[in-house]
Amino acid sequence: MERLRRAAVDLFTRPVFYWALAAVFWIRVVVLTALAPRRPDTELLWEGAHAYLTDPAHMYDAAAAYLARTHVIAPPGTLDSFVSPPPVAILAIPIAFLPKSIGVEVWTAIDGAALLASLLLLYIVLAPRHRLAAPIFWLVAAYFPPLFADISAGQRGGVLLLGAAASIWLEPNRATLAGAVGGLVASLKYYPAAMIIGPRPGHRVRYAMSLGAVLVLVTVISFVPLGLGGTQHYYQQVLIPSLASHNPDCAYDSVRTLFTRTIGGETYLQPWGNGYLAVTSPIRLLGVAVFLSYLSAVLFALGAIWAAWRSGWNPPYGMSIGFALGALIPNEVWPYQWLPLLPLILLLGVRAIERRRVVTLILLGIFLLGFVRPPCDLFFPNLWTVAAIAIFVLGVWENRLFRAS
Repeated sequence: MERLRRAAVDLFTRPVFYWALAAVFWIRVVVLTALAPRRPDTELLWEGAHAYLTDPAHMYDAAAAYLARTHVIAPPGTLDSFVSPPPVAILAIPIAFLPKSIGVEVWTAIDGAALLASLLLLYIVLAPRHRLAAPIFWLVAAYFPPLFADISAGQRGGVLLLGAAASIWLEPNRATLAGAVGGLVASLKYYPAAMIIGPRPGHRVRYAMSLGAVLVLVTVISFVPLGLGGTQHYYQQVLIPSLASHNPDCAYDSVRTLFTRTIGGETYLQPWGNGYLAVTSPIRLLGVAVFLSYLSAVLFALGAIWAAWRSGWNPPYGMSIGFALGALIPNEVWPYQWLPLLPLILLLGVRAIERRRVVTLILLGIFLLGFVRPPCDLFFPNLWTVAAIAIFVLGVWENRLFRAS
């Protein structure tokens, strides 16, 4: 037994073991992404960009009609489901000049390259010093299921993550430029704006002003082709109704649905045999569930601010924990939308290794196992939500890991 124990210790303390595991997971990501038969999310990006180029004033008519008829956002793939603001359509313009089938694959490659570039920037910022920290950094990134979900779906999470990572990387020496980069990605999805929590006090005003100015400027310019009528139509008939969309899909696993499905009596659809089974909790306290969802959002934000302060305003940590709020606060969270947690996970894992925080590493590993299967394959799809909350709380609690950095 003693010989087996020594052999196990020797194996699990060798960097080559973790490099091999990381290689296996990255090969899995590439192969399964290449084998995906369709990417409806990327088809939607192509449709949105094409409509922006050809008929911007009416590009949201189909989505508005679908929302008015069903009160939920349509499945991705057509203009019925394009509810994103115009900057997203502008982002996808380069692929709109290509045939759709080719443009979809080109965008998938772009998003994948952006993800890898963002990880490289985070790796440079972290500068792992422990011999196991580097391979585990790449192993955790390759394993994290939301990363695979984003690439496989052909989403835009890689671009958002690249903007966040670049903003973190630029903050020490170019705070104004870092804020501008944050503003660019915040025009695509609002949550990167929460990174204003993190910059050091001497940079925070410049960072926030730059982020806000770029966000407003890009948004206003992007709406110009729609005209005043098209802009009003988007906000009144698309944006506001889409925020109230309550999709019963089991893959839709936000913090709000965690409460509304368990104590709010909200029905969701779970795969069963060759179809779906409608599942409803016997507890029907919808008002309490909605209140708890809003209260949790406030507590998450306050916790992030407190943790950033307690860390001594460590910029990478504070900006990462602010970015992570983008996974916990929105009402609508699909599997790929848990990707904003990744920078916090990587920071926490690397620093815990370097400080030999064994309990923290064990807890982080257990919580990451909550993502091992897609939500719809689980007995309760919001297990992802529980795991994400646990990771965030662990990241907030371990702020002391970053105080001396």
